[in-house]
Amino acid sequence: MDLRCRKTNCKYNKDLTCLAKQVTISKKLECLKFQSEKDKGIKDFSKLIFSENPPKVADYKHIKDMCLKCEANCIFNENGKCLSNGITVNAALSPQPKCMTFMKP
Repeated sequence: MDLRCRKTNCKYNKDLTCLAKQVTISKKLECLKFQSEKDKGIKDFSKLIFSENPPKVADYKHIKDMCLKCEANCIFNENGKCLSNGITVNAALSPQPKCMTFMKP
């Protein structure tokens, strides 16, 4: 499982990768593990992606110990666990951290 997160102000975010050991995605697709950390992160890193100084992104890292629970009605949800190879949580400017890998069954 590789979990990419664009919520750079989350305490579990390091170089756009989630370091939490367990994550739950709610029925509304929200990441319930998100914890905002004051003075952390870039407010809108999307403007920097194509700039001369793009944000650092961690290499792909398979986190075999991560437990990704899912309550959403999604094609990757099997008995409350996400079977996707990885997910992406949305951009820093959105008010709630939502799973962007969601696909309707």
